[in-house]
Order: sequence, then C-alpha cells, then structure tokens
Amino acid sequence: MNTRKIALVAGTVLLVVVGVWKWRSGAGSAGPDGKRPAAPGGGPAAMPAPAVEAMVIQPQPFTDEVKLTGQITADESIDVRTEVSGRVKTISFREGGDVNAGQLLVKLVDDDLVARRSKLEQQRQLDVKRAERLKAMKSVDGVSQEELETAQAQAAMRTAEVAEIDAQIAKTEVRAPFRGRVGLRQISVGAIVGPSTRITTLTSLGALNVDVAVPERYVGTVSVGSQLRLRLRSADTSERIATVSAIEPVLDERTRTQRLRARISSSNGISAGMFADVLLRRATMNDAILVPAESVVQDMNGATVYRVRSGRAEAALVSIGARTMTHVQITAGLAAGDTIVTSGILFVKPGKPVKATVR
Repeated sequence: MNTRKIALVAGTVLLVVVGVWKWRSGAGSAGPDGKRPAAPGGGPAAMPAPAVEAMVIQPQPFTDEVKLTGQITADESIDVRTEVSGRVKTISFREGGDVNAGQLLVKLVDDDLVARRSKLEQQRQLDVKRAERLKAMKSVDGVSQEELETAQAQAAMRTAEVAEIDAQIAKTEVRAPFRGRVGLRQISVGAIVGPSTRITTLTSLGALNVDVAVPERYVGTVSVGSQLRLRLRSADTSERIATVSAIEPVLDERTRTQRLRARISSSNGISAGMFADVLLRRATMNDAILVPAESVVQDMNGATVYRVRSGRAEAALVSIGARTMTHVQITAGLAAGDTIVTSGILFVKPGKPVKATVR
C-alpha cells in the first residue's frame, strides 16, 4: 500500500515538472504580444541566401596537350650472347668501355677444333697434289677422265671441310656487330656459357629515340615530322624536342594504341631505358573558355556548371573539351562574361538566391 502511494506521488510530481518546463519554453520563444514571430507573408522564416565564390569567364590562350609516357631507346641495342656452348678462354673488353665494330669481345676454348682443322688441312693438301698429278698424267692419256674427276672432287670436299671447321672456330669468337658501348659483364674466365647466357649488353652511341604508345583517339593528331616535347623523369627535367621519324602502321589490338618513334634533338645526359613524359600537342587556341575543375558537377545528365544571373543560381549543361590538372575547357554551354560559381556549390540550388563574391 505504501509502495503504491509513493509511485502515485512520484508520477504526479513528474507530470507537474514537465508541464512547467513546456510552459516556460513556449513563453521564452514568444514575442512581446505573446505570439511567435512570423516571416513576411505569414509563412515560416526564410533561409538566408548561401554565400558562394564566383568568377567571371574571360577567354584566354590555351594549348591542348596530352601527356603520354615514353621510353628512351638507342638505334641499336642488344644482349651479347654466344652462338655455341663452350668454356670462356679470354674476355677482351672493359666494362663500360667503347668498342668498334668487329672487335673481339670473348673467346671460347677451341683447341679441339684447331686440331681437327690441322688434320683436315693436311689431307686437303694431299688431295690437291694428287689431283694435280692426275691432271698432268691425263694430258698424255696416263689416266682416265673418271679418275681425274674423282680426285678433283675429293680435293674440293677436303677444302669444304676445312671451311666448315673455320666457320665453327669463328663461332667461338664473340665480336661486336656495331660500334657502341658495352655494359657490365655477366661471366668470368673459365665459365661454361651457351646461347642462353647473357655475356653483356651493347648499345650504340650517338642519337637516341623516344618510343611512345599513342591512344587511338589521338592518332590523327600526329604524323611523321611532327614535333613532340618531352621531359625526363630524372634530375634533369629540362624540356627537349623530338621529331617523329616513324609510326607503326597498325594499332595494337589489346591496348588500342599505335606506337611511334621520335628522334631526340639533344641526347646529352640521356641514357637508353629512361622514362620520359611526352607532351603531344593537339591544338592551340587564343580564346578558350576555361573554368576551375571543381566548378563542374558531373551526374547522369552530363556536366553542369552553376551560373549566376540576377542574384540567382542557374544550372547550365555544358560540353567538356580538354582537361588540365586544375582547369576544364568548356566547348559549349557558357559564354565570355558569364559569372559562374566556383566554391560553395553544395549549398546552391537552381533558381534560388545566392550571395556571390567575385574573385
């Protein structure tokens, strides 16, 4: 019984406290006449116009360029390998040194081949002398024509066998096919090497090229003789000029790109194998309309830019052209002198007032 009374009293007190709190809250928000303030026209209070930053479009010069990745290549560059297997006898080049065409680089052991050649050479000389004797005897009908021809054929066969051994000996000598610079050697004297063993590298000296894969959509903007600008991805980032010398006749079916090769005008400080940023110029304009990239809103309907007219925001569908890291080219939908919103776009609604500050 006491418990019920306590619960009843506690509930009554709680209701009284809540009623007083609501009454005070309502009185504090009322005006002097006891009524709440109303917005003009009798509706709810109007939201203030959002403050945004804007800019006035001014035509300006613009160069439409595409940045591609290129690789520096030499006119000639190979991995030096031997044609036959064998043991290395001598190494006749200095790492990182220059070599001339035909210069001996590596010699393999060829003692067995030299011995066979000596044997065949002796046999060849005997066969040649025998053929000469028979030829002299044939002049006095001392031998038949068949015997003479057989001896001459035997001498010719011995000569061919000697030539075959000479070719095999020549394969034990690795020579530079062109003038250039060798790299680091990958073998040592006494090592067993074969056609799959890379001995070193050889790269031609002089002019260098840059190879670039051009996407299909840009293929029509470049041709033989076109000039490209490039910057190395190294400490030397100075701009260099390269002239297109050749273009692959077909596109790569997997990447949908077309490879081209351009000759670099100045190769000082450049090494084959380096990567470079290649700038492909598509067009140059004197009155392009550029807007900040953050002012363009992309959605399912396309690209939209908010234009300010008579203090109100207006959504303008635009067509986009080239892009840079910070700006977007507008090809249709805006005109010079238009004021567009550049900051605070999230608070802008079409047809609603905005407080624009032109920067």
